[in-house]
Parts: sequence; C-alpha cells; structure tokens
Amino acid sequence: MAVAEASASGAARDGKDGVAGQSAVRAVARRLLPLLFVLYVVNFLDRANIGVAALAMNAELHLSATDYGTAAGMFFVGYVLFQVPAALGLKRFGARRWLAGVVTAWGLCSAATAFVTDARGLYLARFLLGLAEAGFFPGVVAYLTTWFPAQRRTRALAAFLLAIPVATAAGLPTSGLLVEHAGVFGLSGWRSMFLIEAAPAVVLGAAALRLLPDSPRRAAWLNDTQRAALARELDKDTPPTTTGRTVLGRVVHFALVQAGVCFAAYSLQFFLPQALTALFPGVHASSVCVLAALPYLVAAPTMLLWSRHGDHAGQRASLVTVPIAVAALAATAAALCDLPLFTLAALTVTVAANMAAVPALWSRCTSSLAGRHSATAIAATNALSNLAGFAGPWVTGHLADTTDGYQAVYAVLACILATASVTAHRLPTTPATPASPDAPGTTPATYTSATVPDGTGDRPLEGHESARMDADSAR
Repeated sequence: MAVAEASASGAARDGKDGVAGQSAVRAVARRLLPLLFVLYVVNFLDRANIGVAALAMNAELHLSATDYGTAAGMFFVGYVLFQVPAALGLKRFGARRWLAGVVTAWGLCSAATAFVTDARGLYLARFLLGLAEAGFFPGVVAYLTTWFPAQRRTRALAAFLLAIPVATAAGLPTSGLLVEHAGVFGLSGWRSMFLIEAAPAVVLGAAALRLLPDSPRRAAWLNDTQRAALARELDKDTPPTTTGRTVLGRVVHFALVQAGVCFAAYSLQFFLPQALTALFPGVHASSVCVLAALPYLVAAPTMLLWSRHGDHAGQRASLVTVPIAVAALAATAAALCDLPLFTLAALTVTVAANMAAVPALWSRCTSSLAGRHSATAIAATNALSNLAGFAGPWVTGHLADTTDGYQAVYAVLACILATASVTAHRLPTTPATPASPDAPGTTPATYTSATVPDGTGDRPLEGHESARMDADSAR
C-alpha cells in the first residue's frame, strides 16, 4: 500500500513538473526567441548585403570576381580568429552584456564599410566586421542550451535560424532598391545601403542589454515553480563525463560536416545576385534581387517543417544526411544544365535543402558537446567550420574568373555537399543521462543554466549548490 501511494505521489509530482516545465519553455520562447530572431536577421543582413552591393560596388572600386570573393571571405578570417575568445568573453561578462556589446560593435563596423575606397579598405572592413560578429552566433547557440531542454531545442534553433532565409528573402530586394535609388549624405547607392542597414544593430544593442537575462534564475517573468521545473528538465540533458580527446574528436567531426554546409551556403549567398545577372542579362538590379530571394522564400518553410519532423524523430542521422544529399543532387543538376529557369529551380532546391539540415545539425552538436565547457566547444566547432566561409567565396570568385561562368562552381558545390552528407552519417550523439527530479549533485547542461554572480560575471554552481537552489526555488 505504502509503495503504491509513493508511486502515485511520484507520478503526480512528475505530472506537475511536466506541466510547469512546458509552461516555462513556452514563456521562454515568447520572451527570448522574437528578439533573438530579429537580432539574427539584422546580423545576417549586415554580413550578406555585400552580395547586392557588388552589383554596383565592384565597378566603382574596380574589383574582379576574385577580388570581390576575397573581400567577402575576409569576413570569416576575423570571424574564425575571434570565436573562442568571444566564447570566453560570453562566459566572463554574461550573455546580456556580451551580446549587447557585440550587436552594437558589428553595427558600427558594417557602417564603416560605406567609406572604403579600394580593395584593401574593403578587406579591412570585412575583417573587422567578422571580429565583431564572431561572438554572436555561437554565443546565442550556447545561450539557448541554457533555456531549452534537448528534446525541445531543434525547433527553438530552427526559429532562430529561420532568420537566415528571412533576412535574405527580405533583405535582397530591399538592398537592391537601396543600391539603385538611395543617396544618403550625397553617397552612392551601395554606400548608403551599408549605412542604412547598419543603423538597426546600434539600436537593438540597447534593447538586448535590457531584455536578455543571463540565465533562467535571473528571468523575472518566470515564477519559482517554472524555474525549478526548467532546471530539472535541463539537468536531465547532462551527458556522461567525457575526456578532452573525445570532445576534440566530436568538435572536428561536427566541424567537417558544418564546413561543407557553410561552403555551399556562403558561395551562393555572396554570388547568387551576380550568377542570376549572368543567367538573366539585361534585368535591373532590383529585379535580380527579387529572383535571388526566391530560394530563401522556399527555404524558410522547409526549415520549419523539417525541424518539426526532427523534434519527433529524435537524433537520427538522416535528419542531417538526407537534406544535404538532396542539396548535392540539386547542385549537380544546376551544373549540368544552363537553362535559366531550370538552373534557378535547381539552386532553389540546393539552398532550401542545405539550410534545412542546419537546425538538426546544431541540435545534435549541442547535445553531444553539452557540459561545463560547452560554449567553448561550440565556438571551436563554429570557428573550424567557418574556415569554409572564407574558402567558399574565394573559390567561387576564382572559378568564375577563370571559367567565365558558374557551372564549375555548382559542380564543386555538389562534390563538397556529397562529402558532407557521407561524413554526417556517423555523427556522434550522446543520449541524455536520466536523472530523478530529486537527485542531488546534478550539474546543469551548460555553464549558465545555474549560475550565481561573483561580481565580474557568472560562475558555474557546484552540484550541491545547484540542488540546494532548486529546492529553495521549489519551496
């Protein structure tokens, strides 16, 4: 009888925890995801609008396709160099202050691009923009792991990453109109575009400082019951202890797959307007930008639908391998045919399928690399993979110059994507260690899921401190 009553009591408690946990996750999604989404829209627009600027900028600055590809790729040199230091900065200063500073800094650097006068100045401006943006994406990915349990993270990441196709689909036509018609302070259209599109980042930096709490324990809009339930949900994601060599191997493996995705994504992102100008000669810049936005309009719902499927399917490798393989086949089709409409359709499938793999890939990555030093591991993965962010535009520009076209580019993309799909087939994953809600000594999934201020930032709680605070919150 006593055992039955205890079992019934435990089941009732688990049911209450489940309801409170769901309520907490919904509150987190409502409060954080819209702002993070808007920040990433502006982030990606300021990174990628050089692709539209090139339609007028290349002629004014006398840039070849190789020069332009080098300039576009220089962003990733700064981006890669500052990834791990940025992760340490996030840990040192806390998410709220760090992300607010990063947003403001990249806005200023993007605005400075409006004043370059030659290729070297453009290289420097892009390098500094990469330095400024380096702390944002991996910082937000690590930040989301402190708010969303693993089984709910794929959809949360997809909602955040949806900013990429939205920023591109909305930004390309807008940037095209600015390049053709804007004139701020007597500057040419492409220079005015950089100034205008950089302004929102400076404003949003102040908003981030006010609206982004460092951790669930500092979120005034969560009640004590929700905080405790969310903490227990996050504690269940804590993986078994792994060695440094194991973590390094996982970082390299994920980085190799992500590198293939990045190579294709940025090759197309930075050169699609120029490639479509070659396919549809005589079309105005604004019309070309509308055509270039079509693949990203298709990519947005594709990402959401595939991520919803991923939340139900779990950690299956096919969630990553299948869309990358589809992207490789579509790139092959684009390489083999030069009919304009068929090529546009093939590139649309390439972009949409390639982007559909990203939320599942990062969800699997954050689960596998969860632990005390997850932010640094995630930053290292992003840094290594984004070396391809430099290689992609540079190779694309070089091939476009030497072959006077883009068919060879699409063939290279197909090979790289096919290799990434094969590599993704054996991606590591770490199932969460089951934990009782009352079990003491569990460690939060990442360094900020249970933190206390030490005067300079947040320090990780020891297991017994975390358990004690959970108990205090529950009371």
